[in-house]
Amino acid sequence: MEKVSIHLQNPQTKTLETIIAVLNEGGVVLLPGDTSYFLAIKMGKKNALEKLNRIKQTKKRKYYSVVFKDLGDISKYADIDNRHFNLLKRCLPGPYTFILTASRDIPKIMLENRKEVGIRIPESRFISELLELFGEPLVVSTASSDEGGDFNDPDEDEPQWLHMIDLLVDGGYVPSELTTIVKLNGDEYEIIREGKGSPDIF
Repeated sequence: MEKVSIHLQNPQTKTLETIIAVLNEGGVVLLPGDTSYFLAIKMGKKNALEKLNRIKQTKKRKYYSVVFKDLGDISKYADIDNRHFNLLKRCLPGPYTFILTASRDIPKIMLENRKEVGIRIPESRFISELLELFGEPLVVSTASSDEGGDFNDPDEDEPQWLHMIDLLVDGGYVPSELTTIVKLNGDEYEIIREGKGSPDIF
């Protein structure tokens, strides 16, 4: 496992390029996000998804989310109408995960028999600049510590799966906070889990 450091407010271009090279090779990267660290892979890389499943200790494809740079990219990967778009515009970037109907551009190996996908736009300059340079969204999953909580400090946390990843991006301590998960279906919405994102915005 390789390790690099990143400045979250002023990300170094060379480090961003290192991250992208690992992702393009089908590697699993541990990234600092806005609510915790998360594991990230390149979409459509079957070997990367299988490796992520091994790290998460599951033979089945888990419900992974997709992280986007901005709203403009989401309509390619999820079916959204004007009502959905306006709601997303009020909440994102921010600590929300929205469950939407997946489009045909989401690889079937990600969905298994599901028709929905979770989407996020983190409130993170580092993640935004990484996605801008990468040119496509990332498939992500939460990174857990051995105690069952979130991985949030590279100097303190050494979970058993850490040796299985290809790159650890050290952005220092990131406070662990749950995103608010919202399922959108037509005119209706359902709050699946209440987290950092306020439900009052709905």
